[in-house]
Amino acid sequence: MTFVPPDFPRIARRLRRGGLVADRVFDEVFPLAARGPSRVYWTPVEVAVRAAKLLADRPDSTILDIGAGVGKFCIVAAAAVDCEVWGIEHRPHLVEIARDAASKIGVKPTFRHGTLEEQDATLLDGIYMFNPFAENLCTVADRLDGTVELSEAKFWKDIHATEDLLSRARVGTRVVIYCGFGGNMPEGYGLVARERCAGSLELWVKHTEAPERGEVRESGIRPAASSLHWQVTSRTPGAPRPRARCSTSRRPADC
Repeated sequence: MTFVPPDFPRIARRLRRGGLVADRVFDEVFPLAARGPSRVYWTPVEVAVRAAKLLADRPDSTILDIGAGVGKFCIVAAAAVDCEVWGIEHRPHLVEIARDAASKIGVKPTFRHGTLEEQDATLLDGIYMFNPFAENLCTVADRLDGTVELSEAKFWKDIHATEDLLSRARVGTRVVIYCGFGGNMPEGYGLVARERCAGSLELWVKHTEAPERGEVRESGIRPAASSLHWQVTSRTPGAPRPRARCSTSRRPADC
C-alpha cells in the first residue's frame, strides 16, 4: 500500500478562507505525545482565530504568545490573519515541535526559547496569554513534564515579569487573555470586551501611560487579587469541547 502523507497545508488554506478546523484534525500535525495535553494546555482553534482577529486590528501587526507551548495559537494566528506572530516558550523541545508543525502547515511564525525578561515590549502591537503560568501551581500529575522549574516562587516571578512587560508596552497595545493569567493588568489598560468562546476571552487595550511614581490617577478596570482553582469551561451540546486548566483567576467563574 502506498503511503499518502497528510495534507497539512489544507489547514492553512481553510483558515485563510475564514473557516475553522476541528481540533482533533489540527492536532494531527503534532507528535502523538503532544496531542494528549491539547485538551488542557493548547488553545482551541476556534479561540485562536477569534483572539488573533481581536489582536490584529491593523495589517502587519506583531503579536506575541506568552507560553507558546507547541505553537498551536501562533500557527493558527499566522494562517488566519495578516500579522507577524511570535511565540516564546521555556521548554526547548516544545519550541522544536512548534517549528516543525508550522513548517508542515506552511506558515511562518517565529518561535523562540527564552524568558519574558528578554522581550522588548515596544516592538509589540498585541499580546496573547492562555493562563501560561498556572502549571506552576498544579500537582505533579497534572503538569506537562518535569523538564523545567515549576514552583509557586516561579509562578510569582513570571507574573511580575508579565506585569512589567505590560507596563512597558506602548499605548495602543492590545492584550487578549484566555481563561485569565493570574496577575493584574497595570494602570493605563482598559477592558474593552469580554466574550465567551470555549471559555472566557478578554480584550484589554492600553489607553494611557501608567502614572509616574507618586502621581495619583484613577485607574481603569482592575481585577481583584487572584484565587487558585481548577478552571473548567462549559458549552452547550454539540459545541467545541470543554477546556480545563489548573489555574489562577480573577473570578471563580472566569473560565
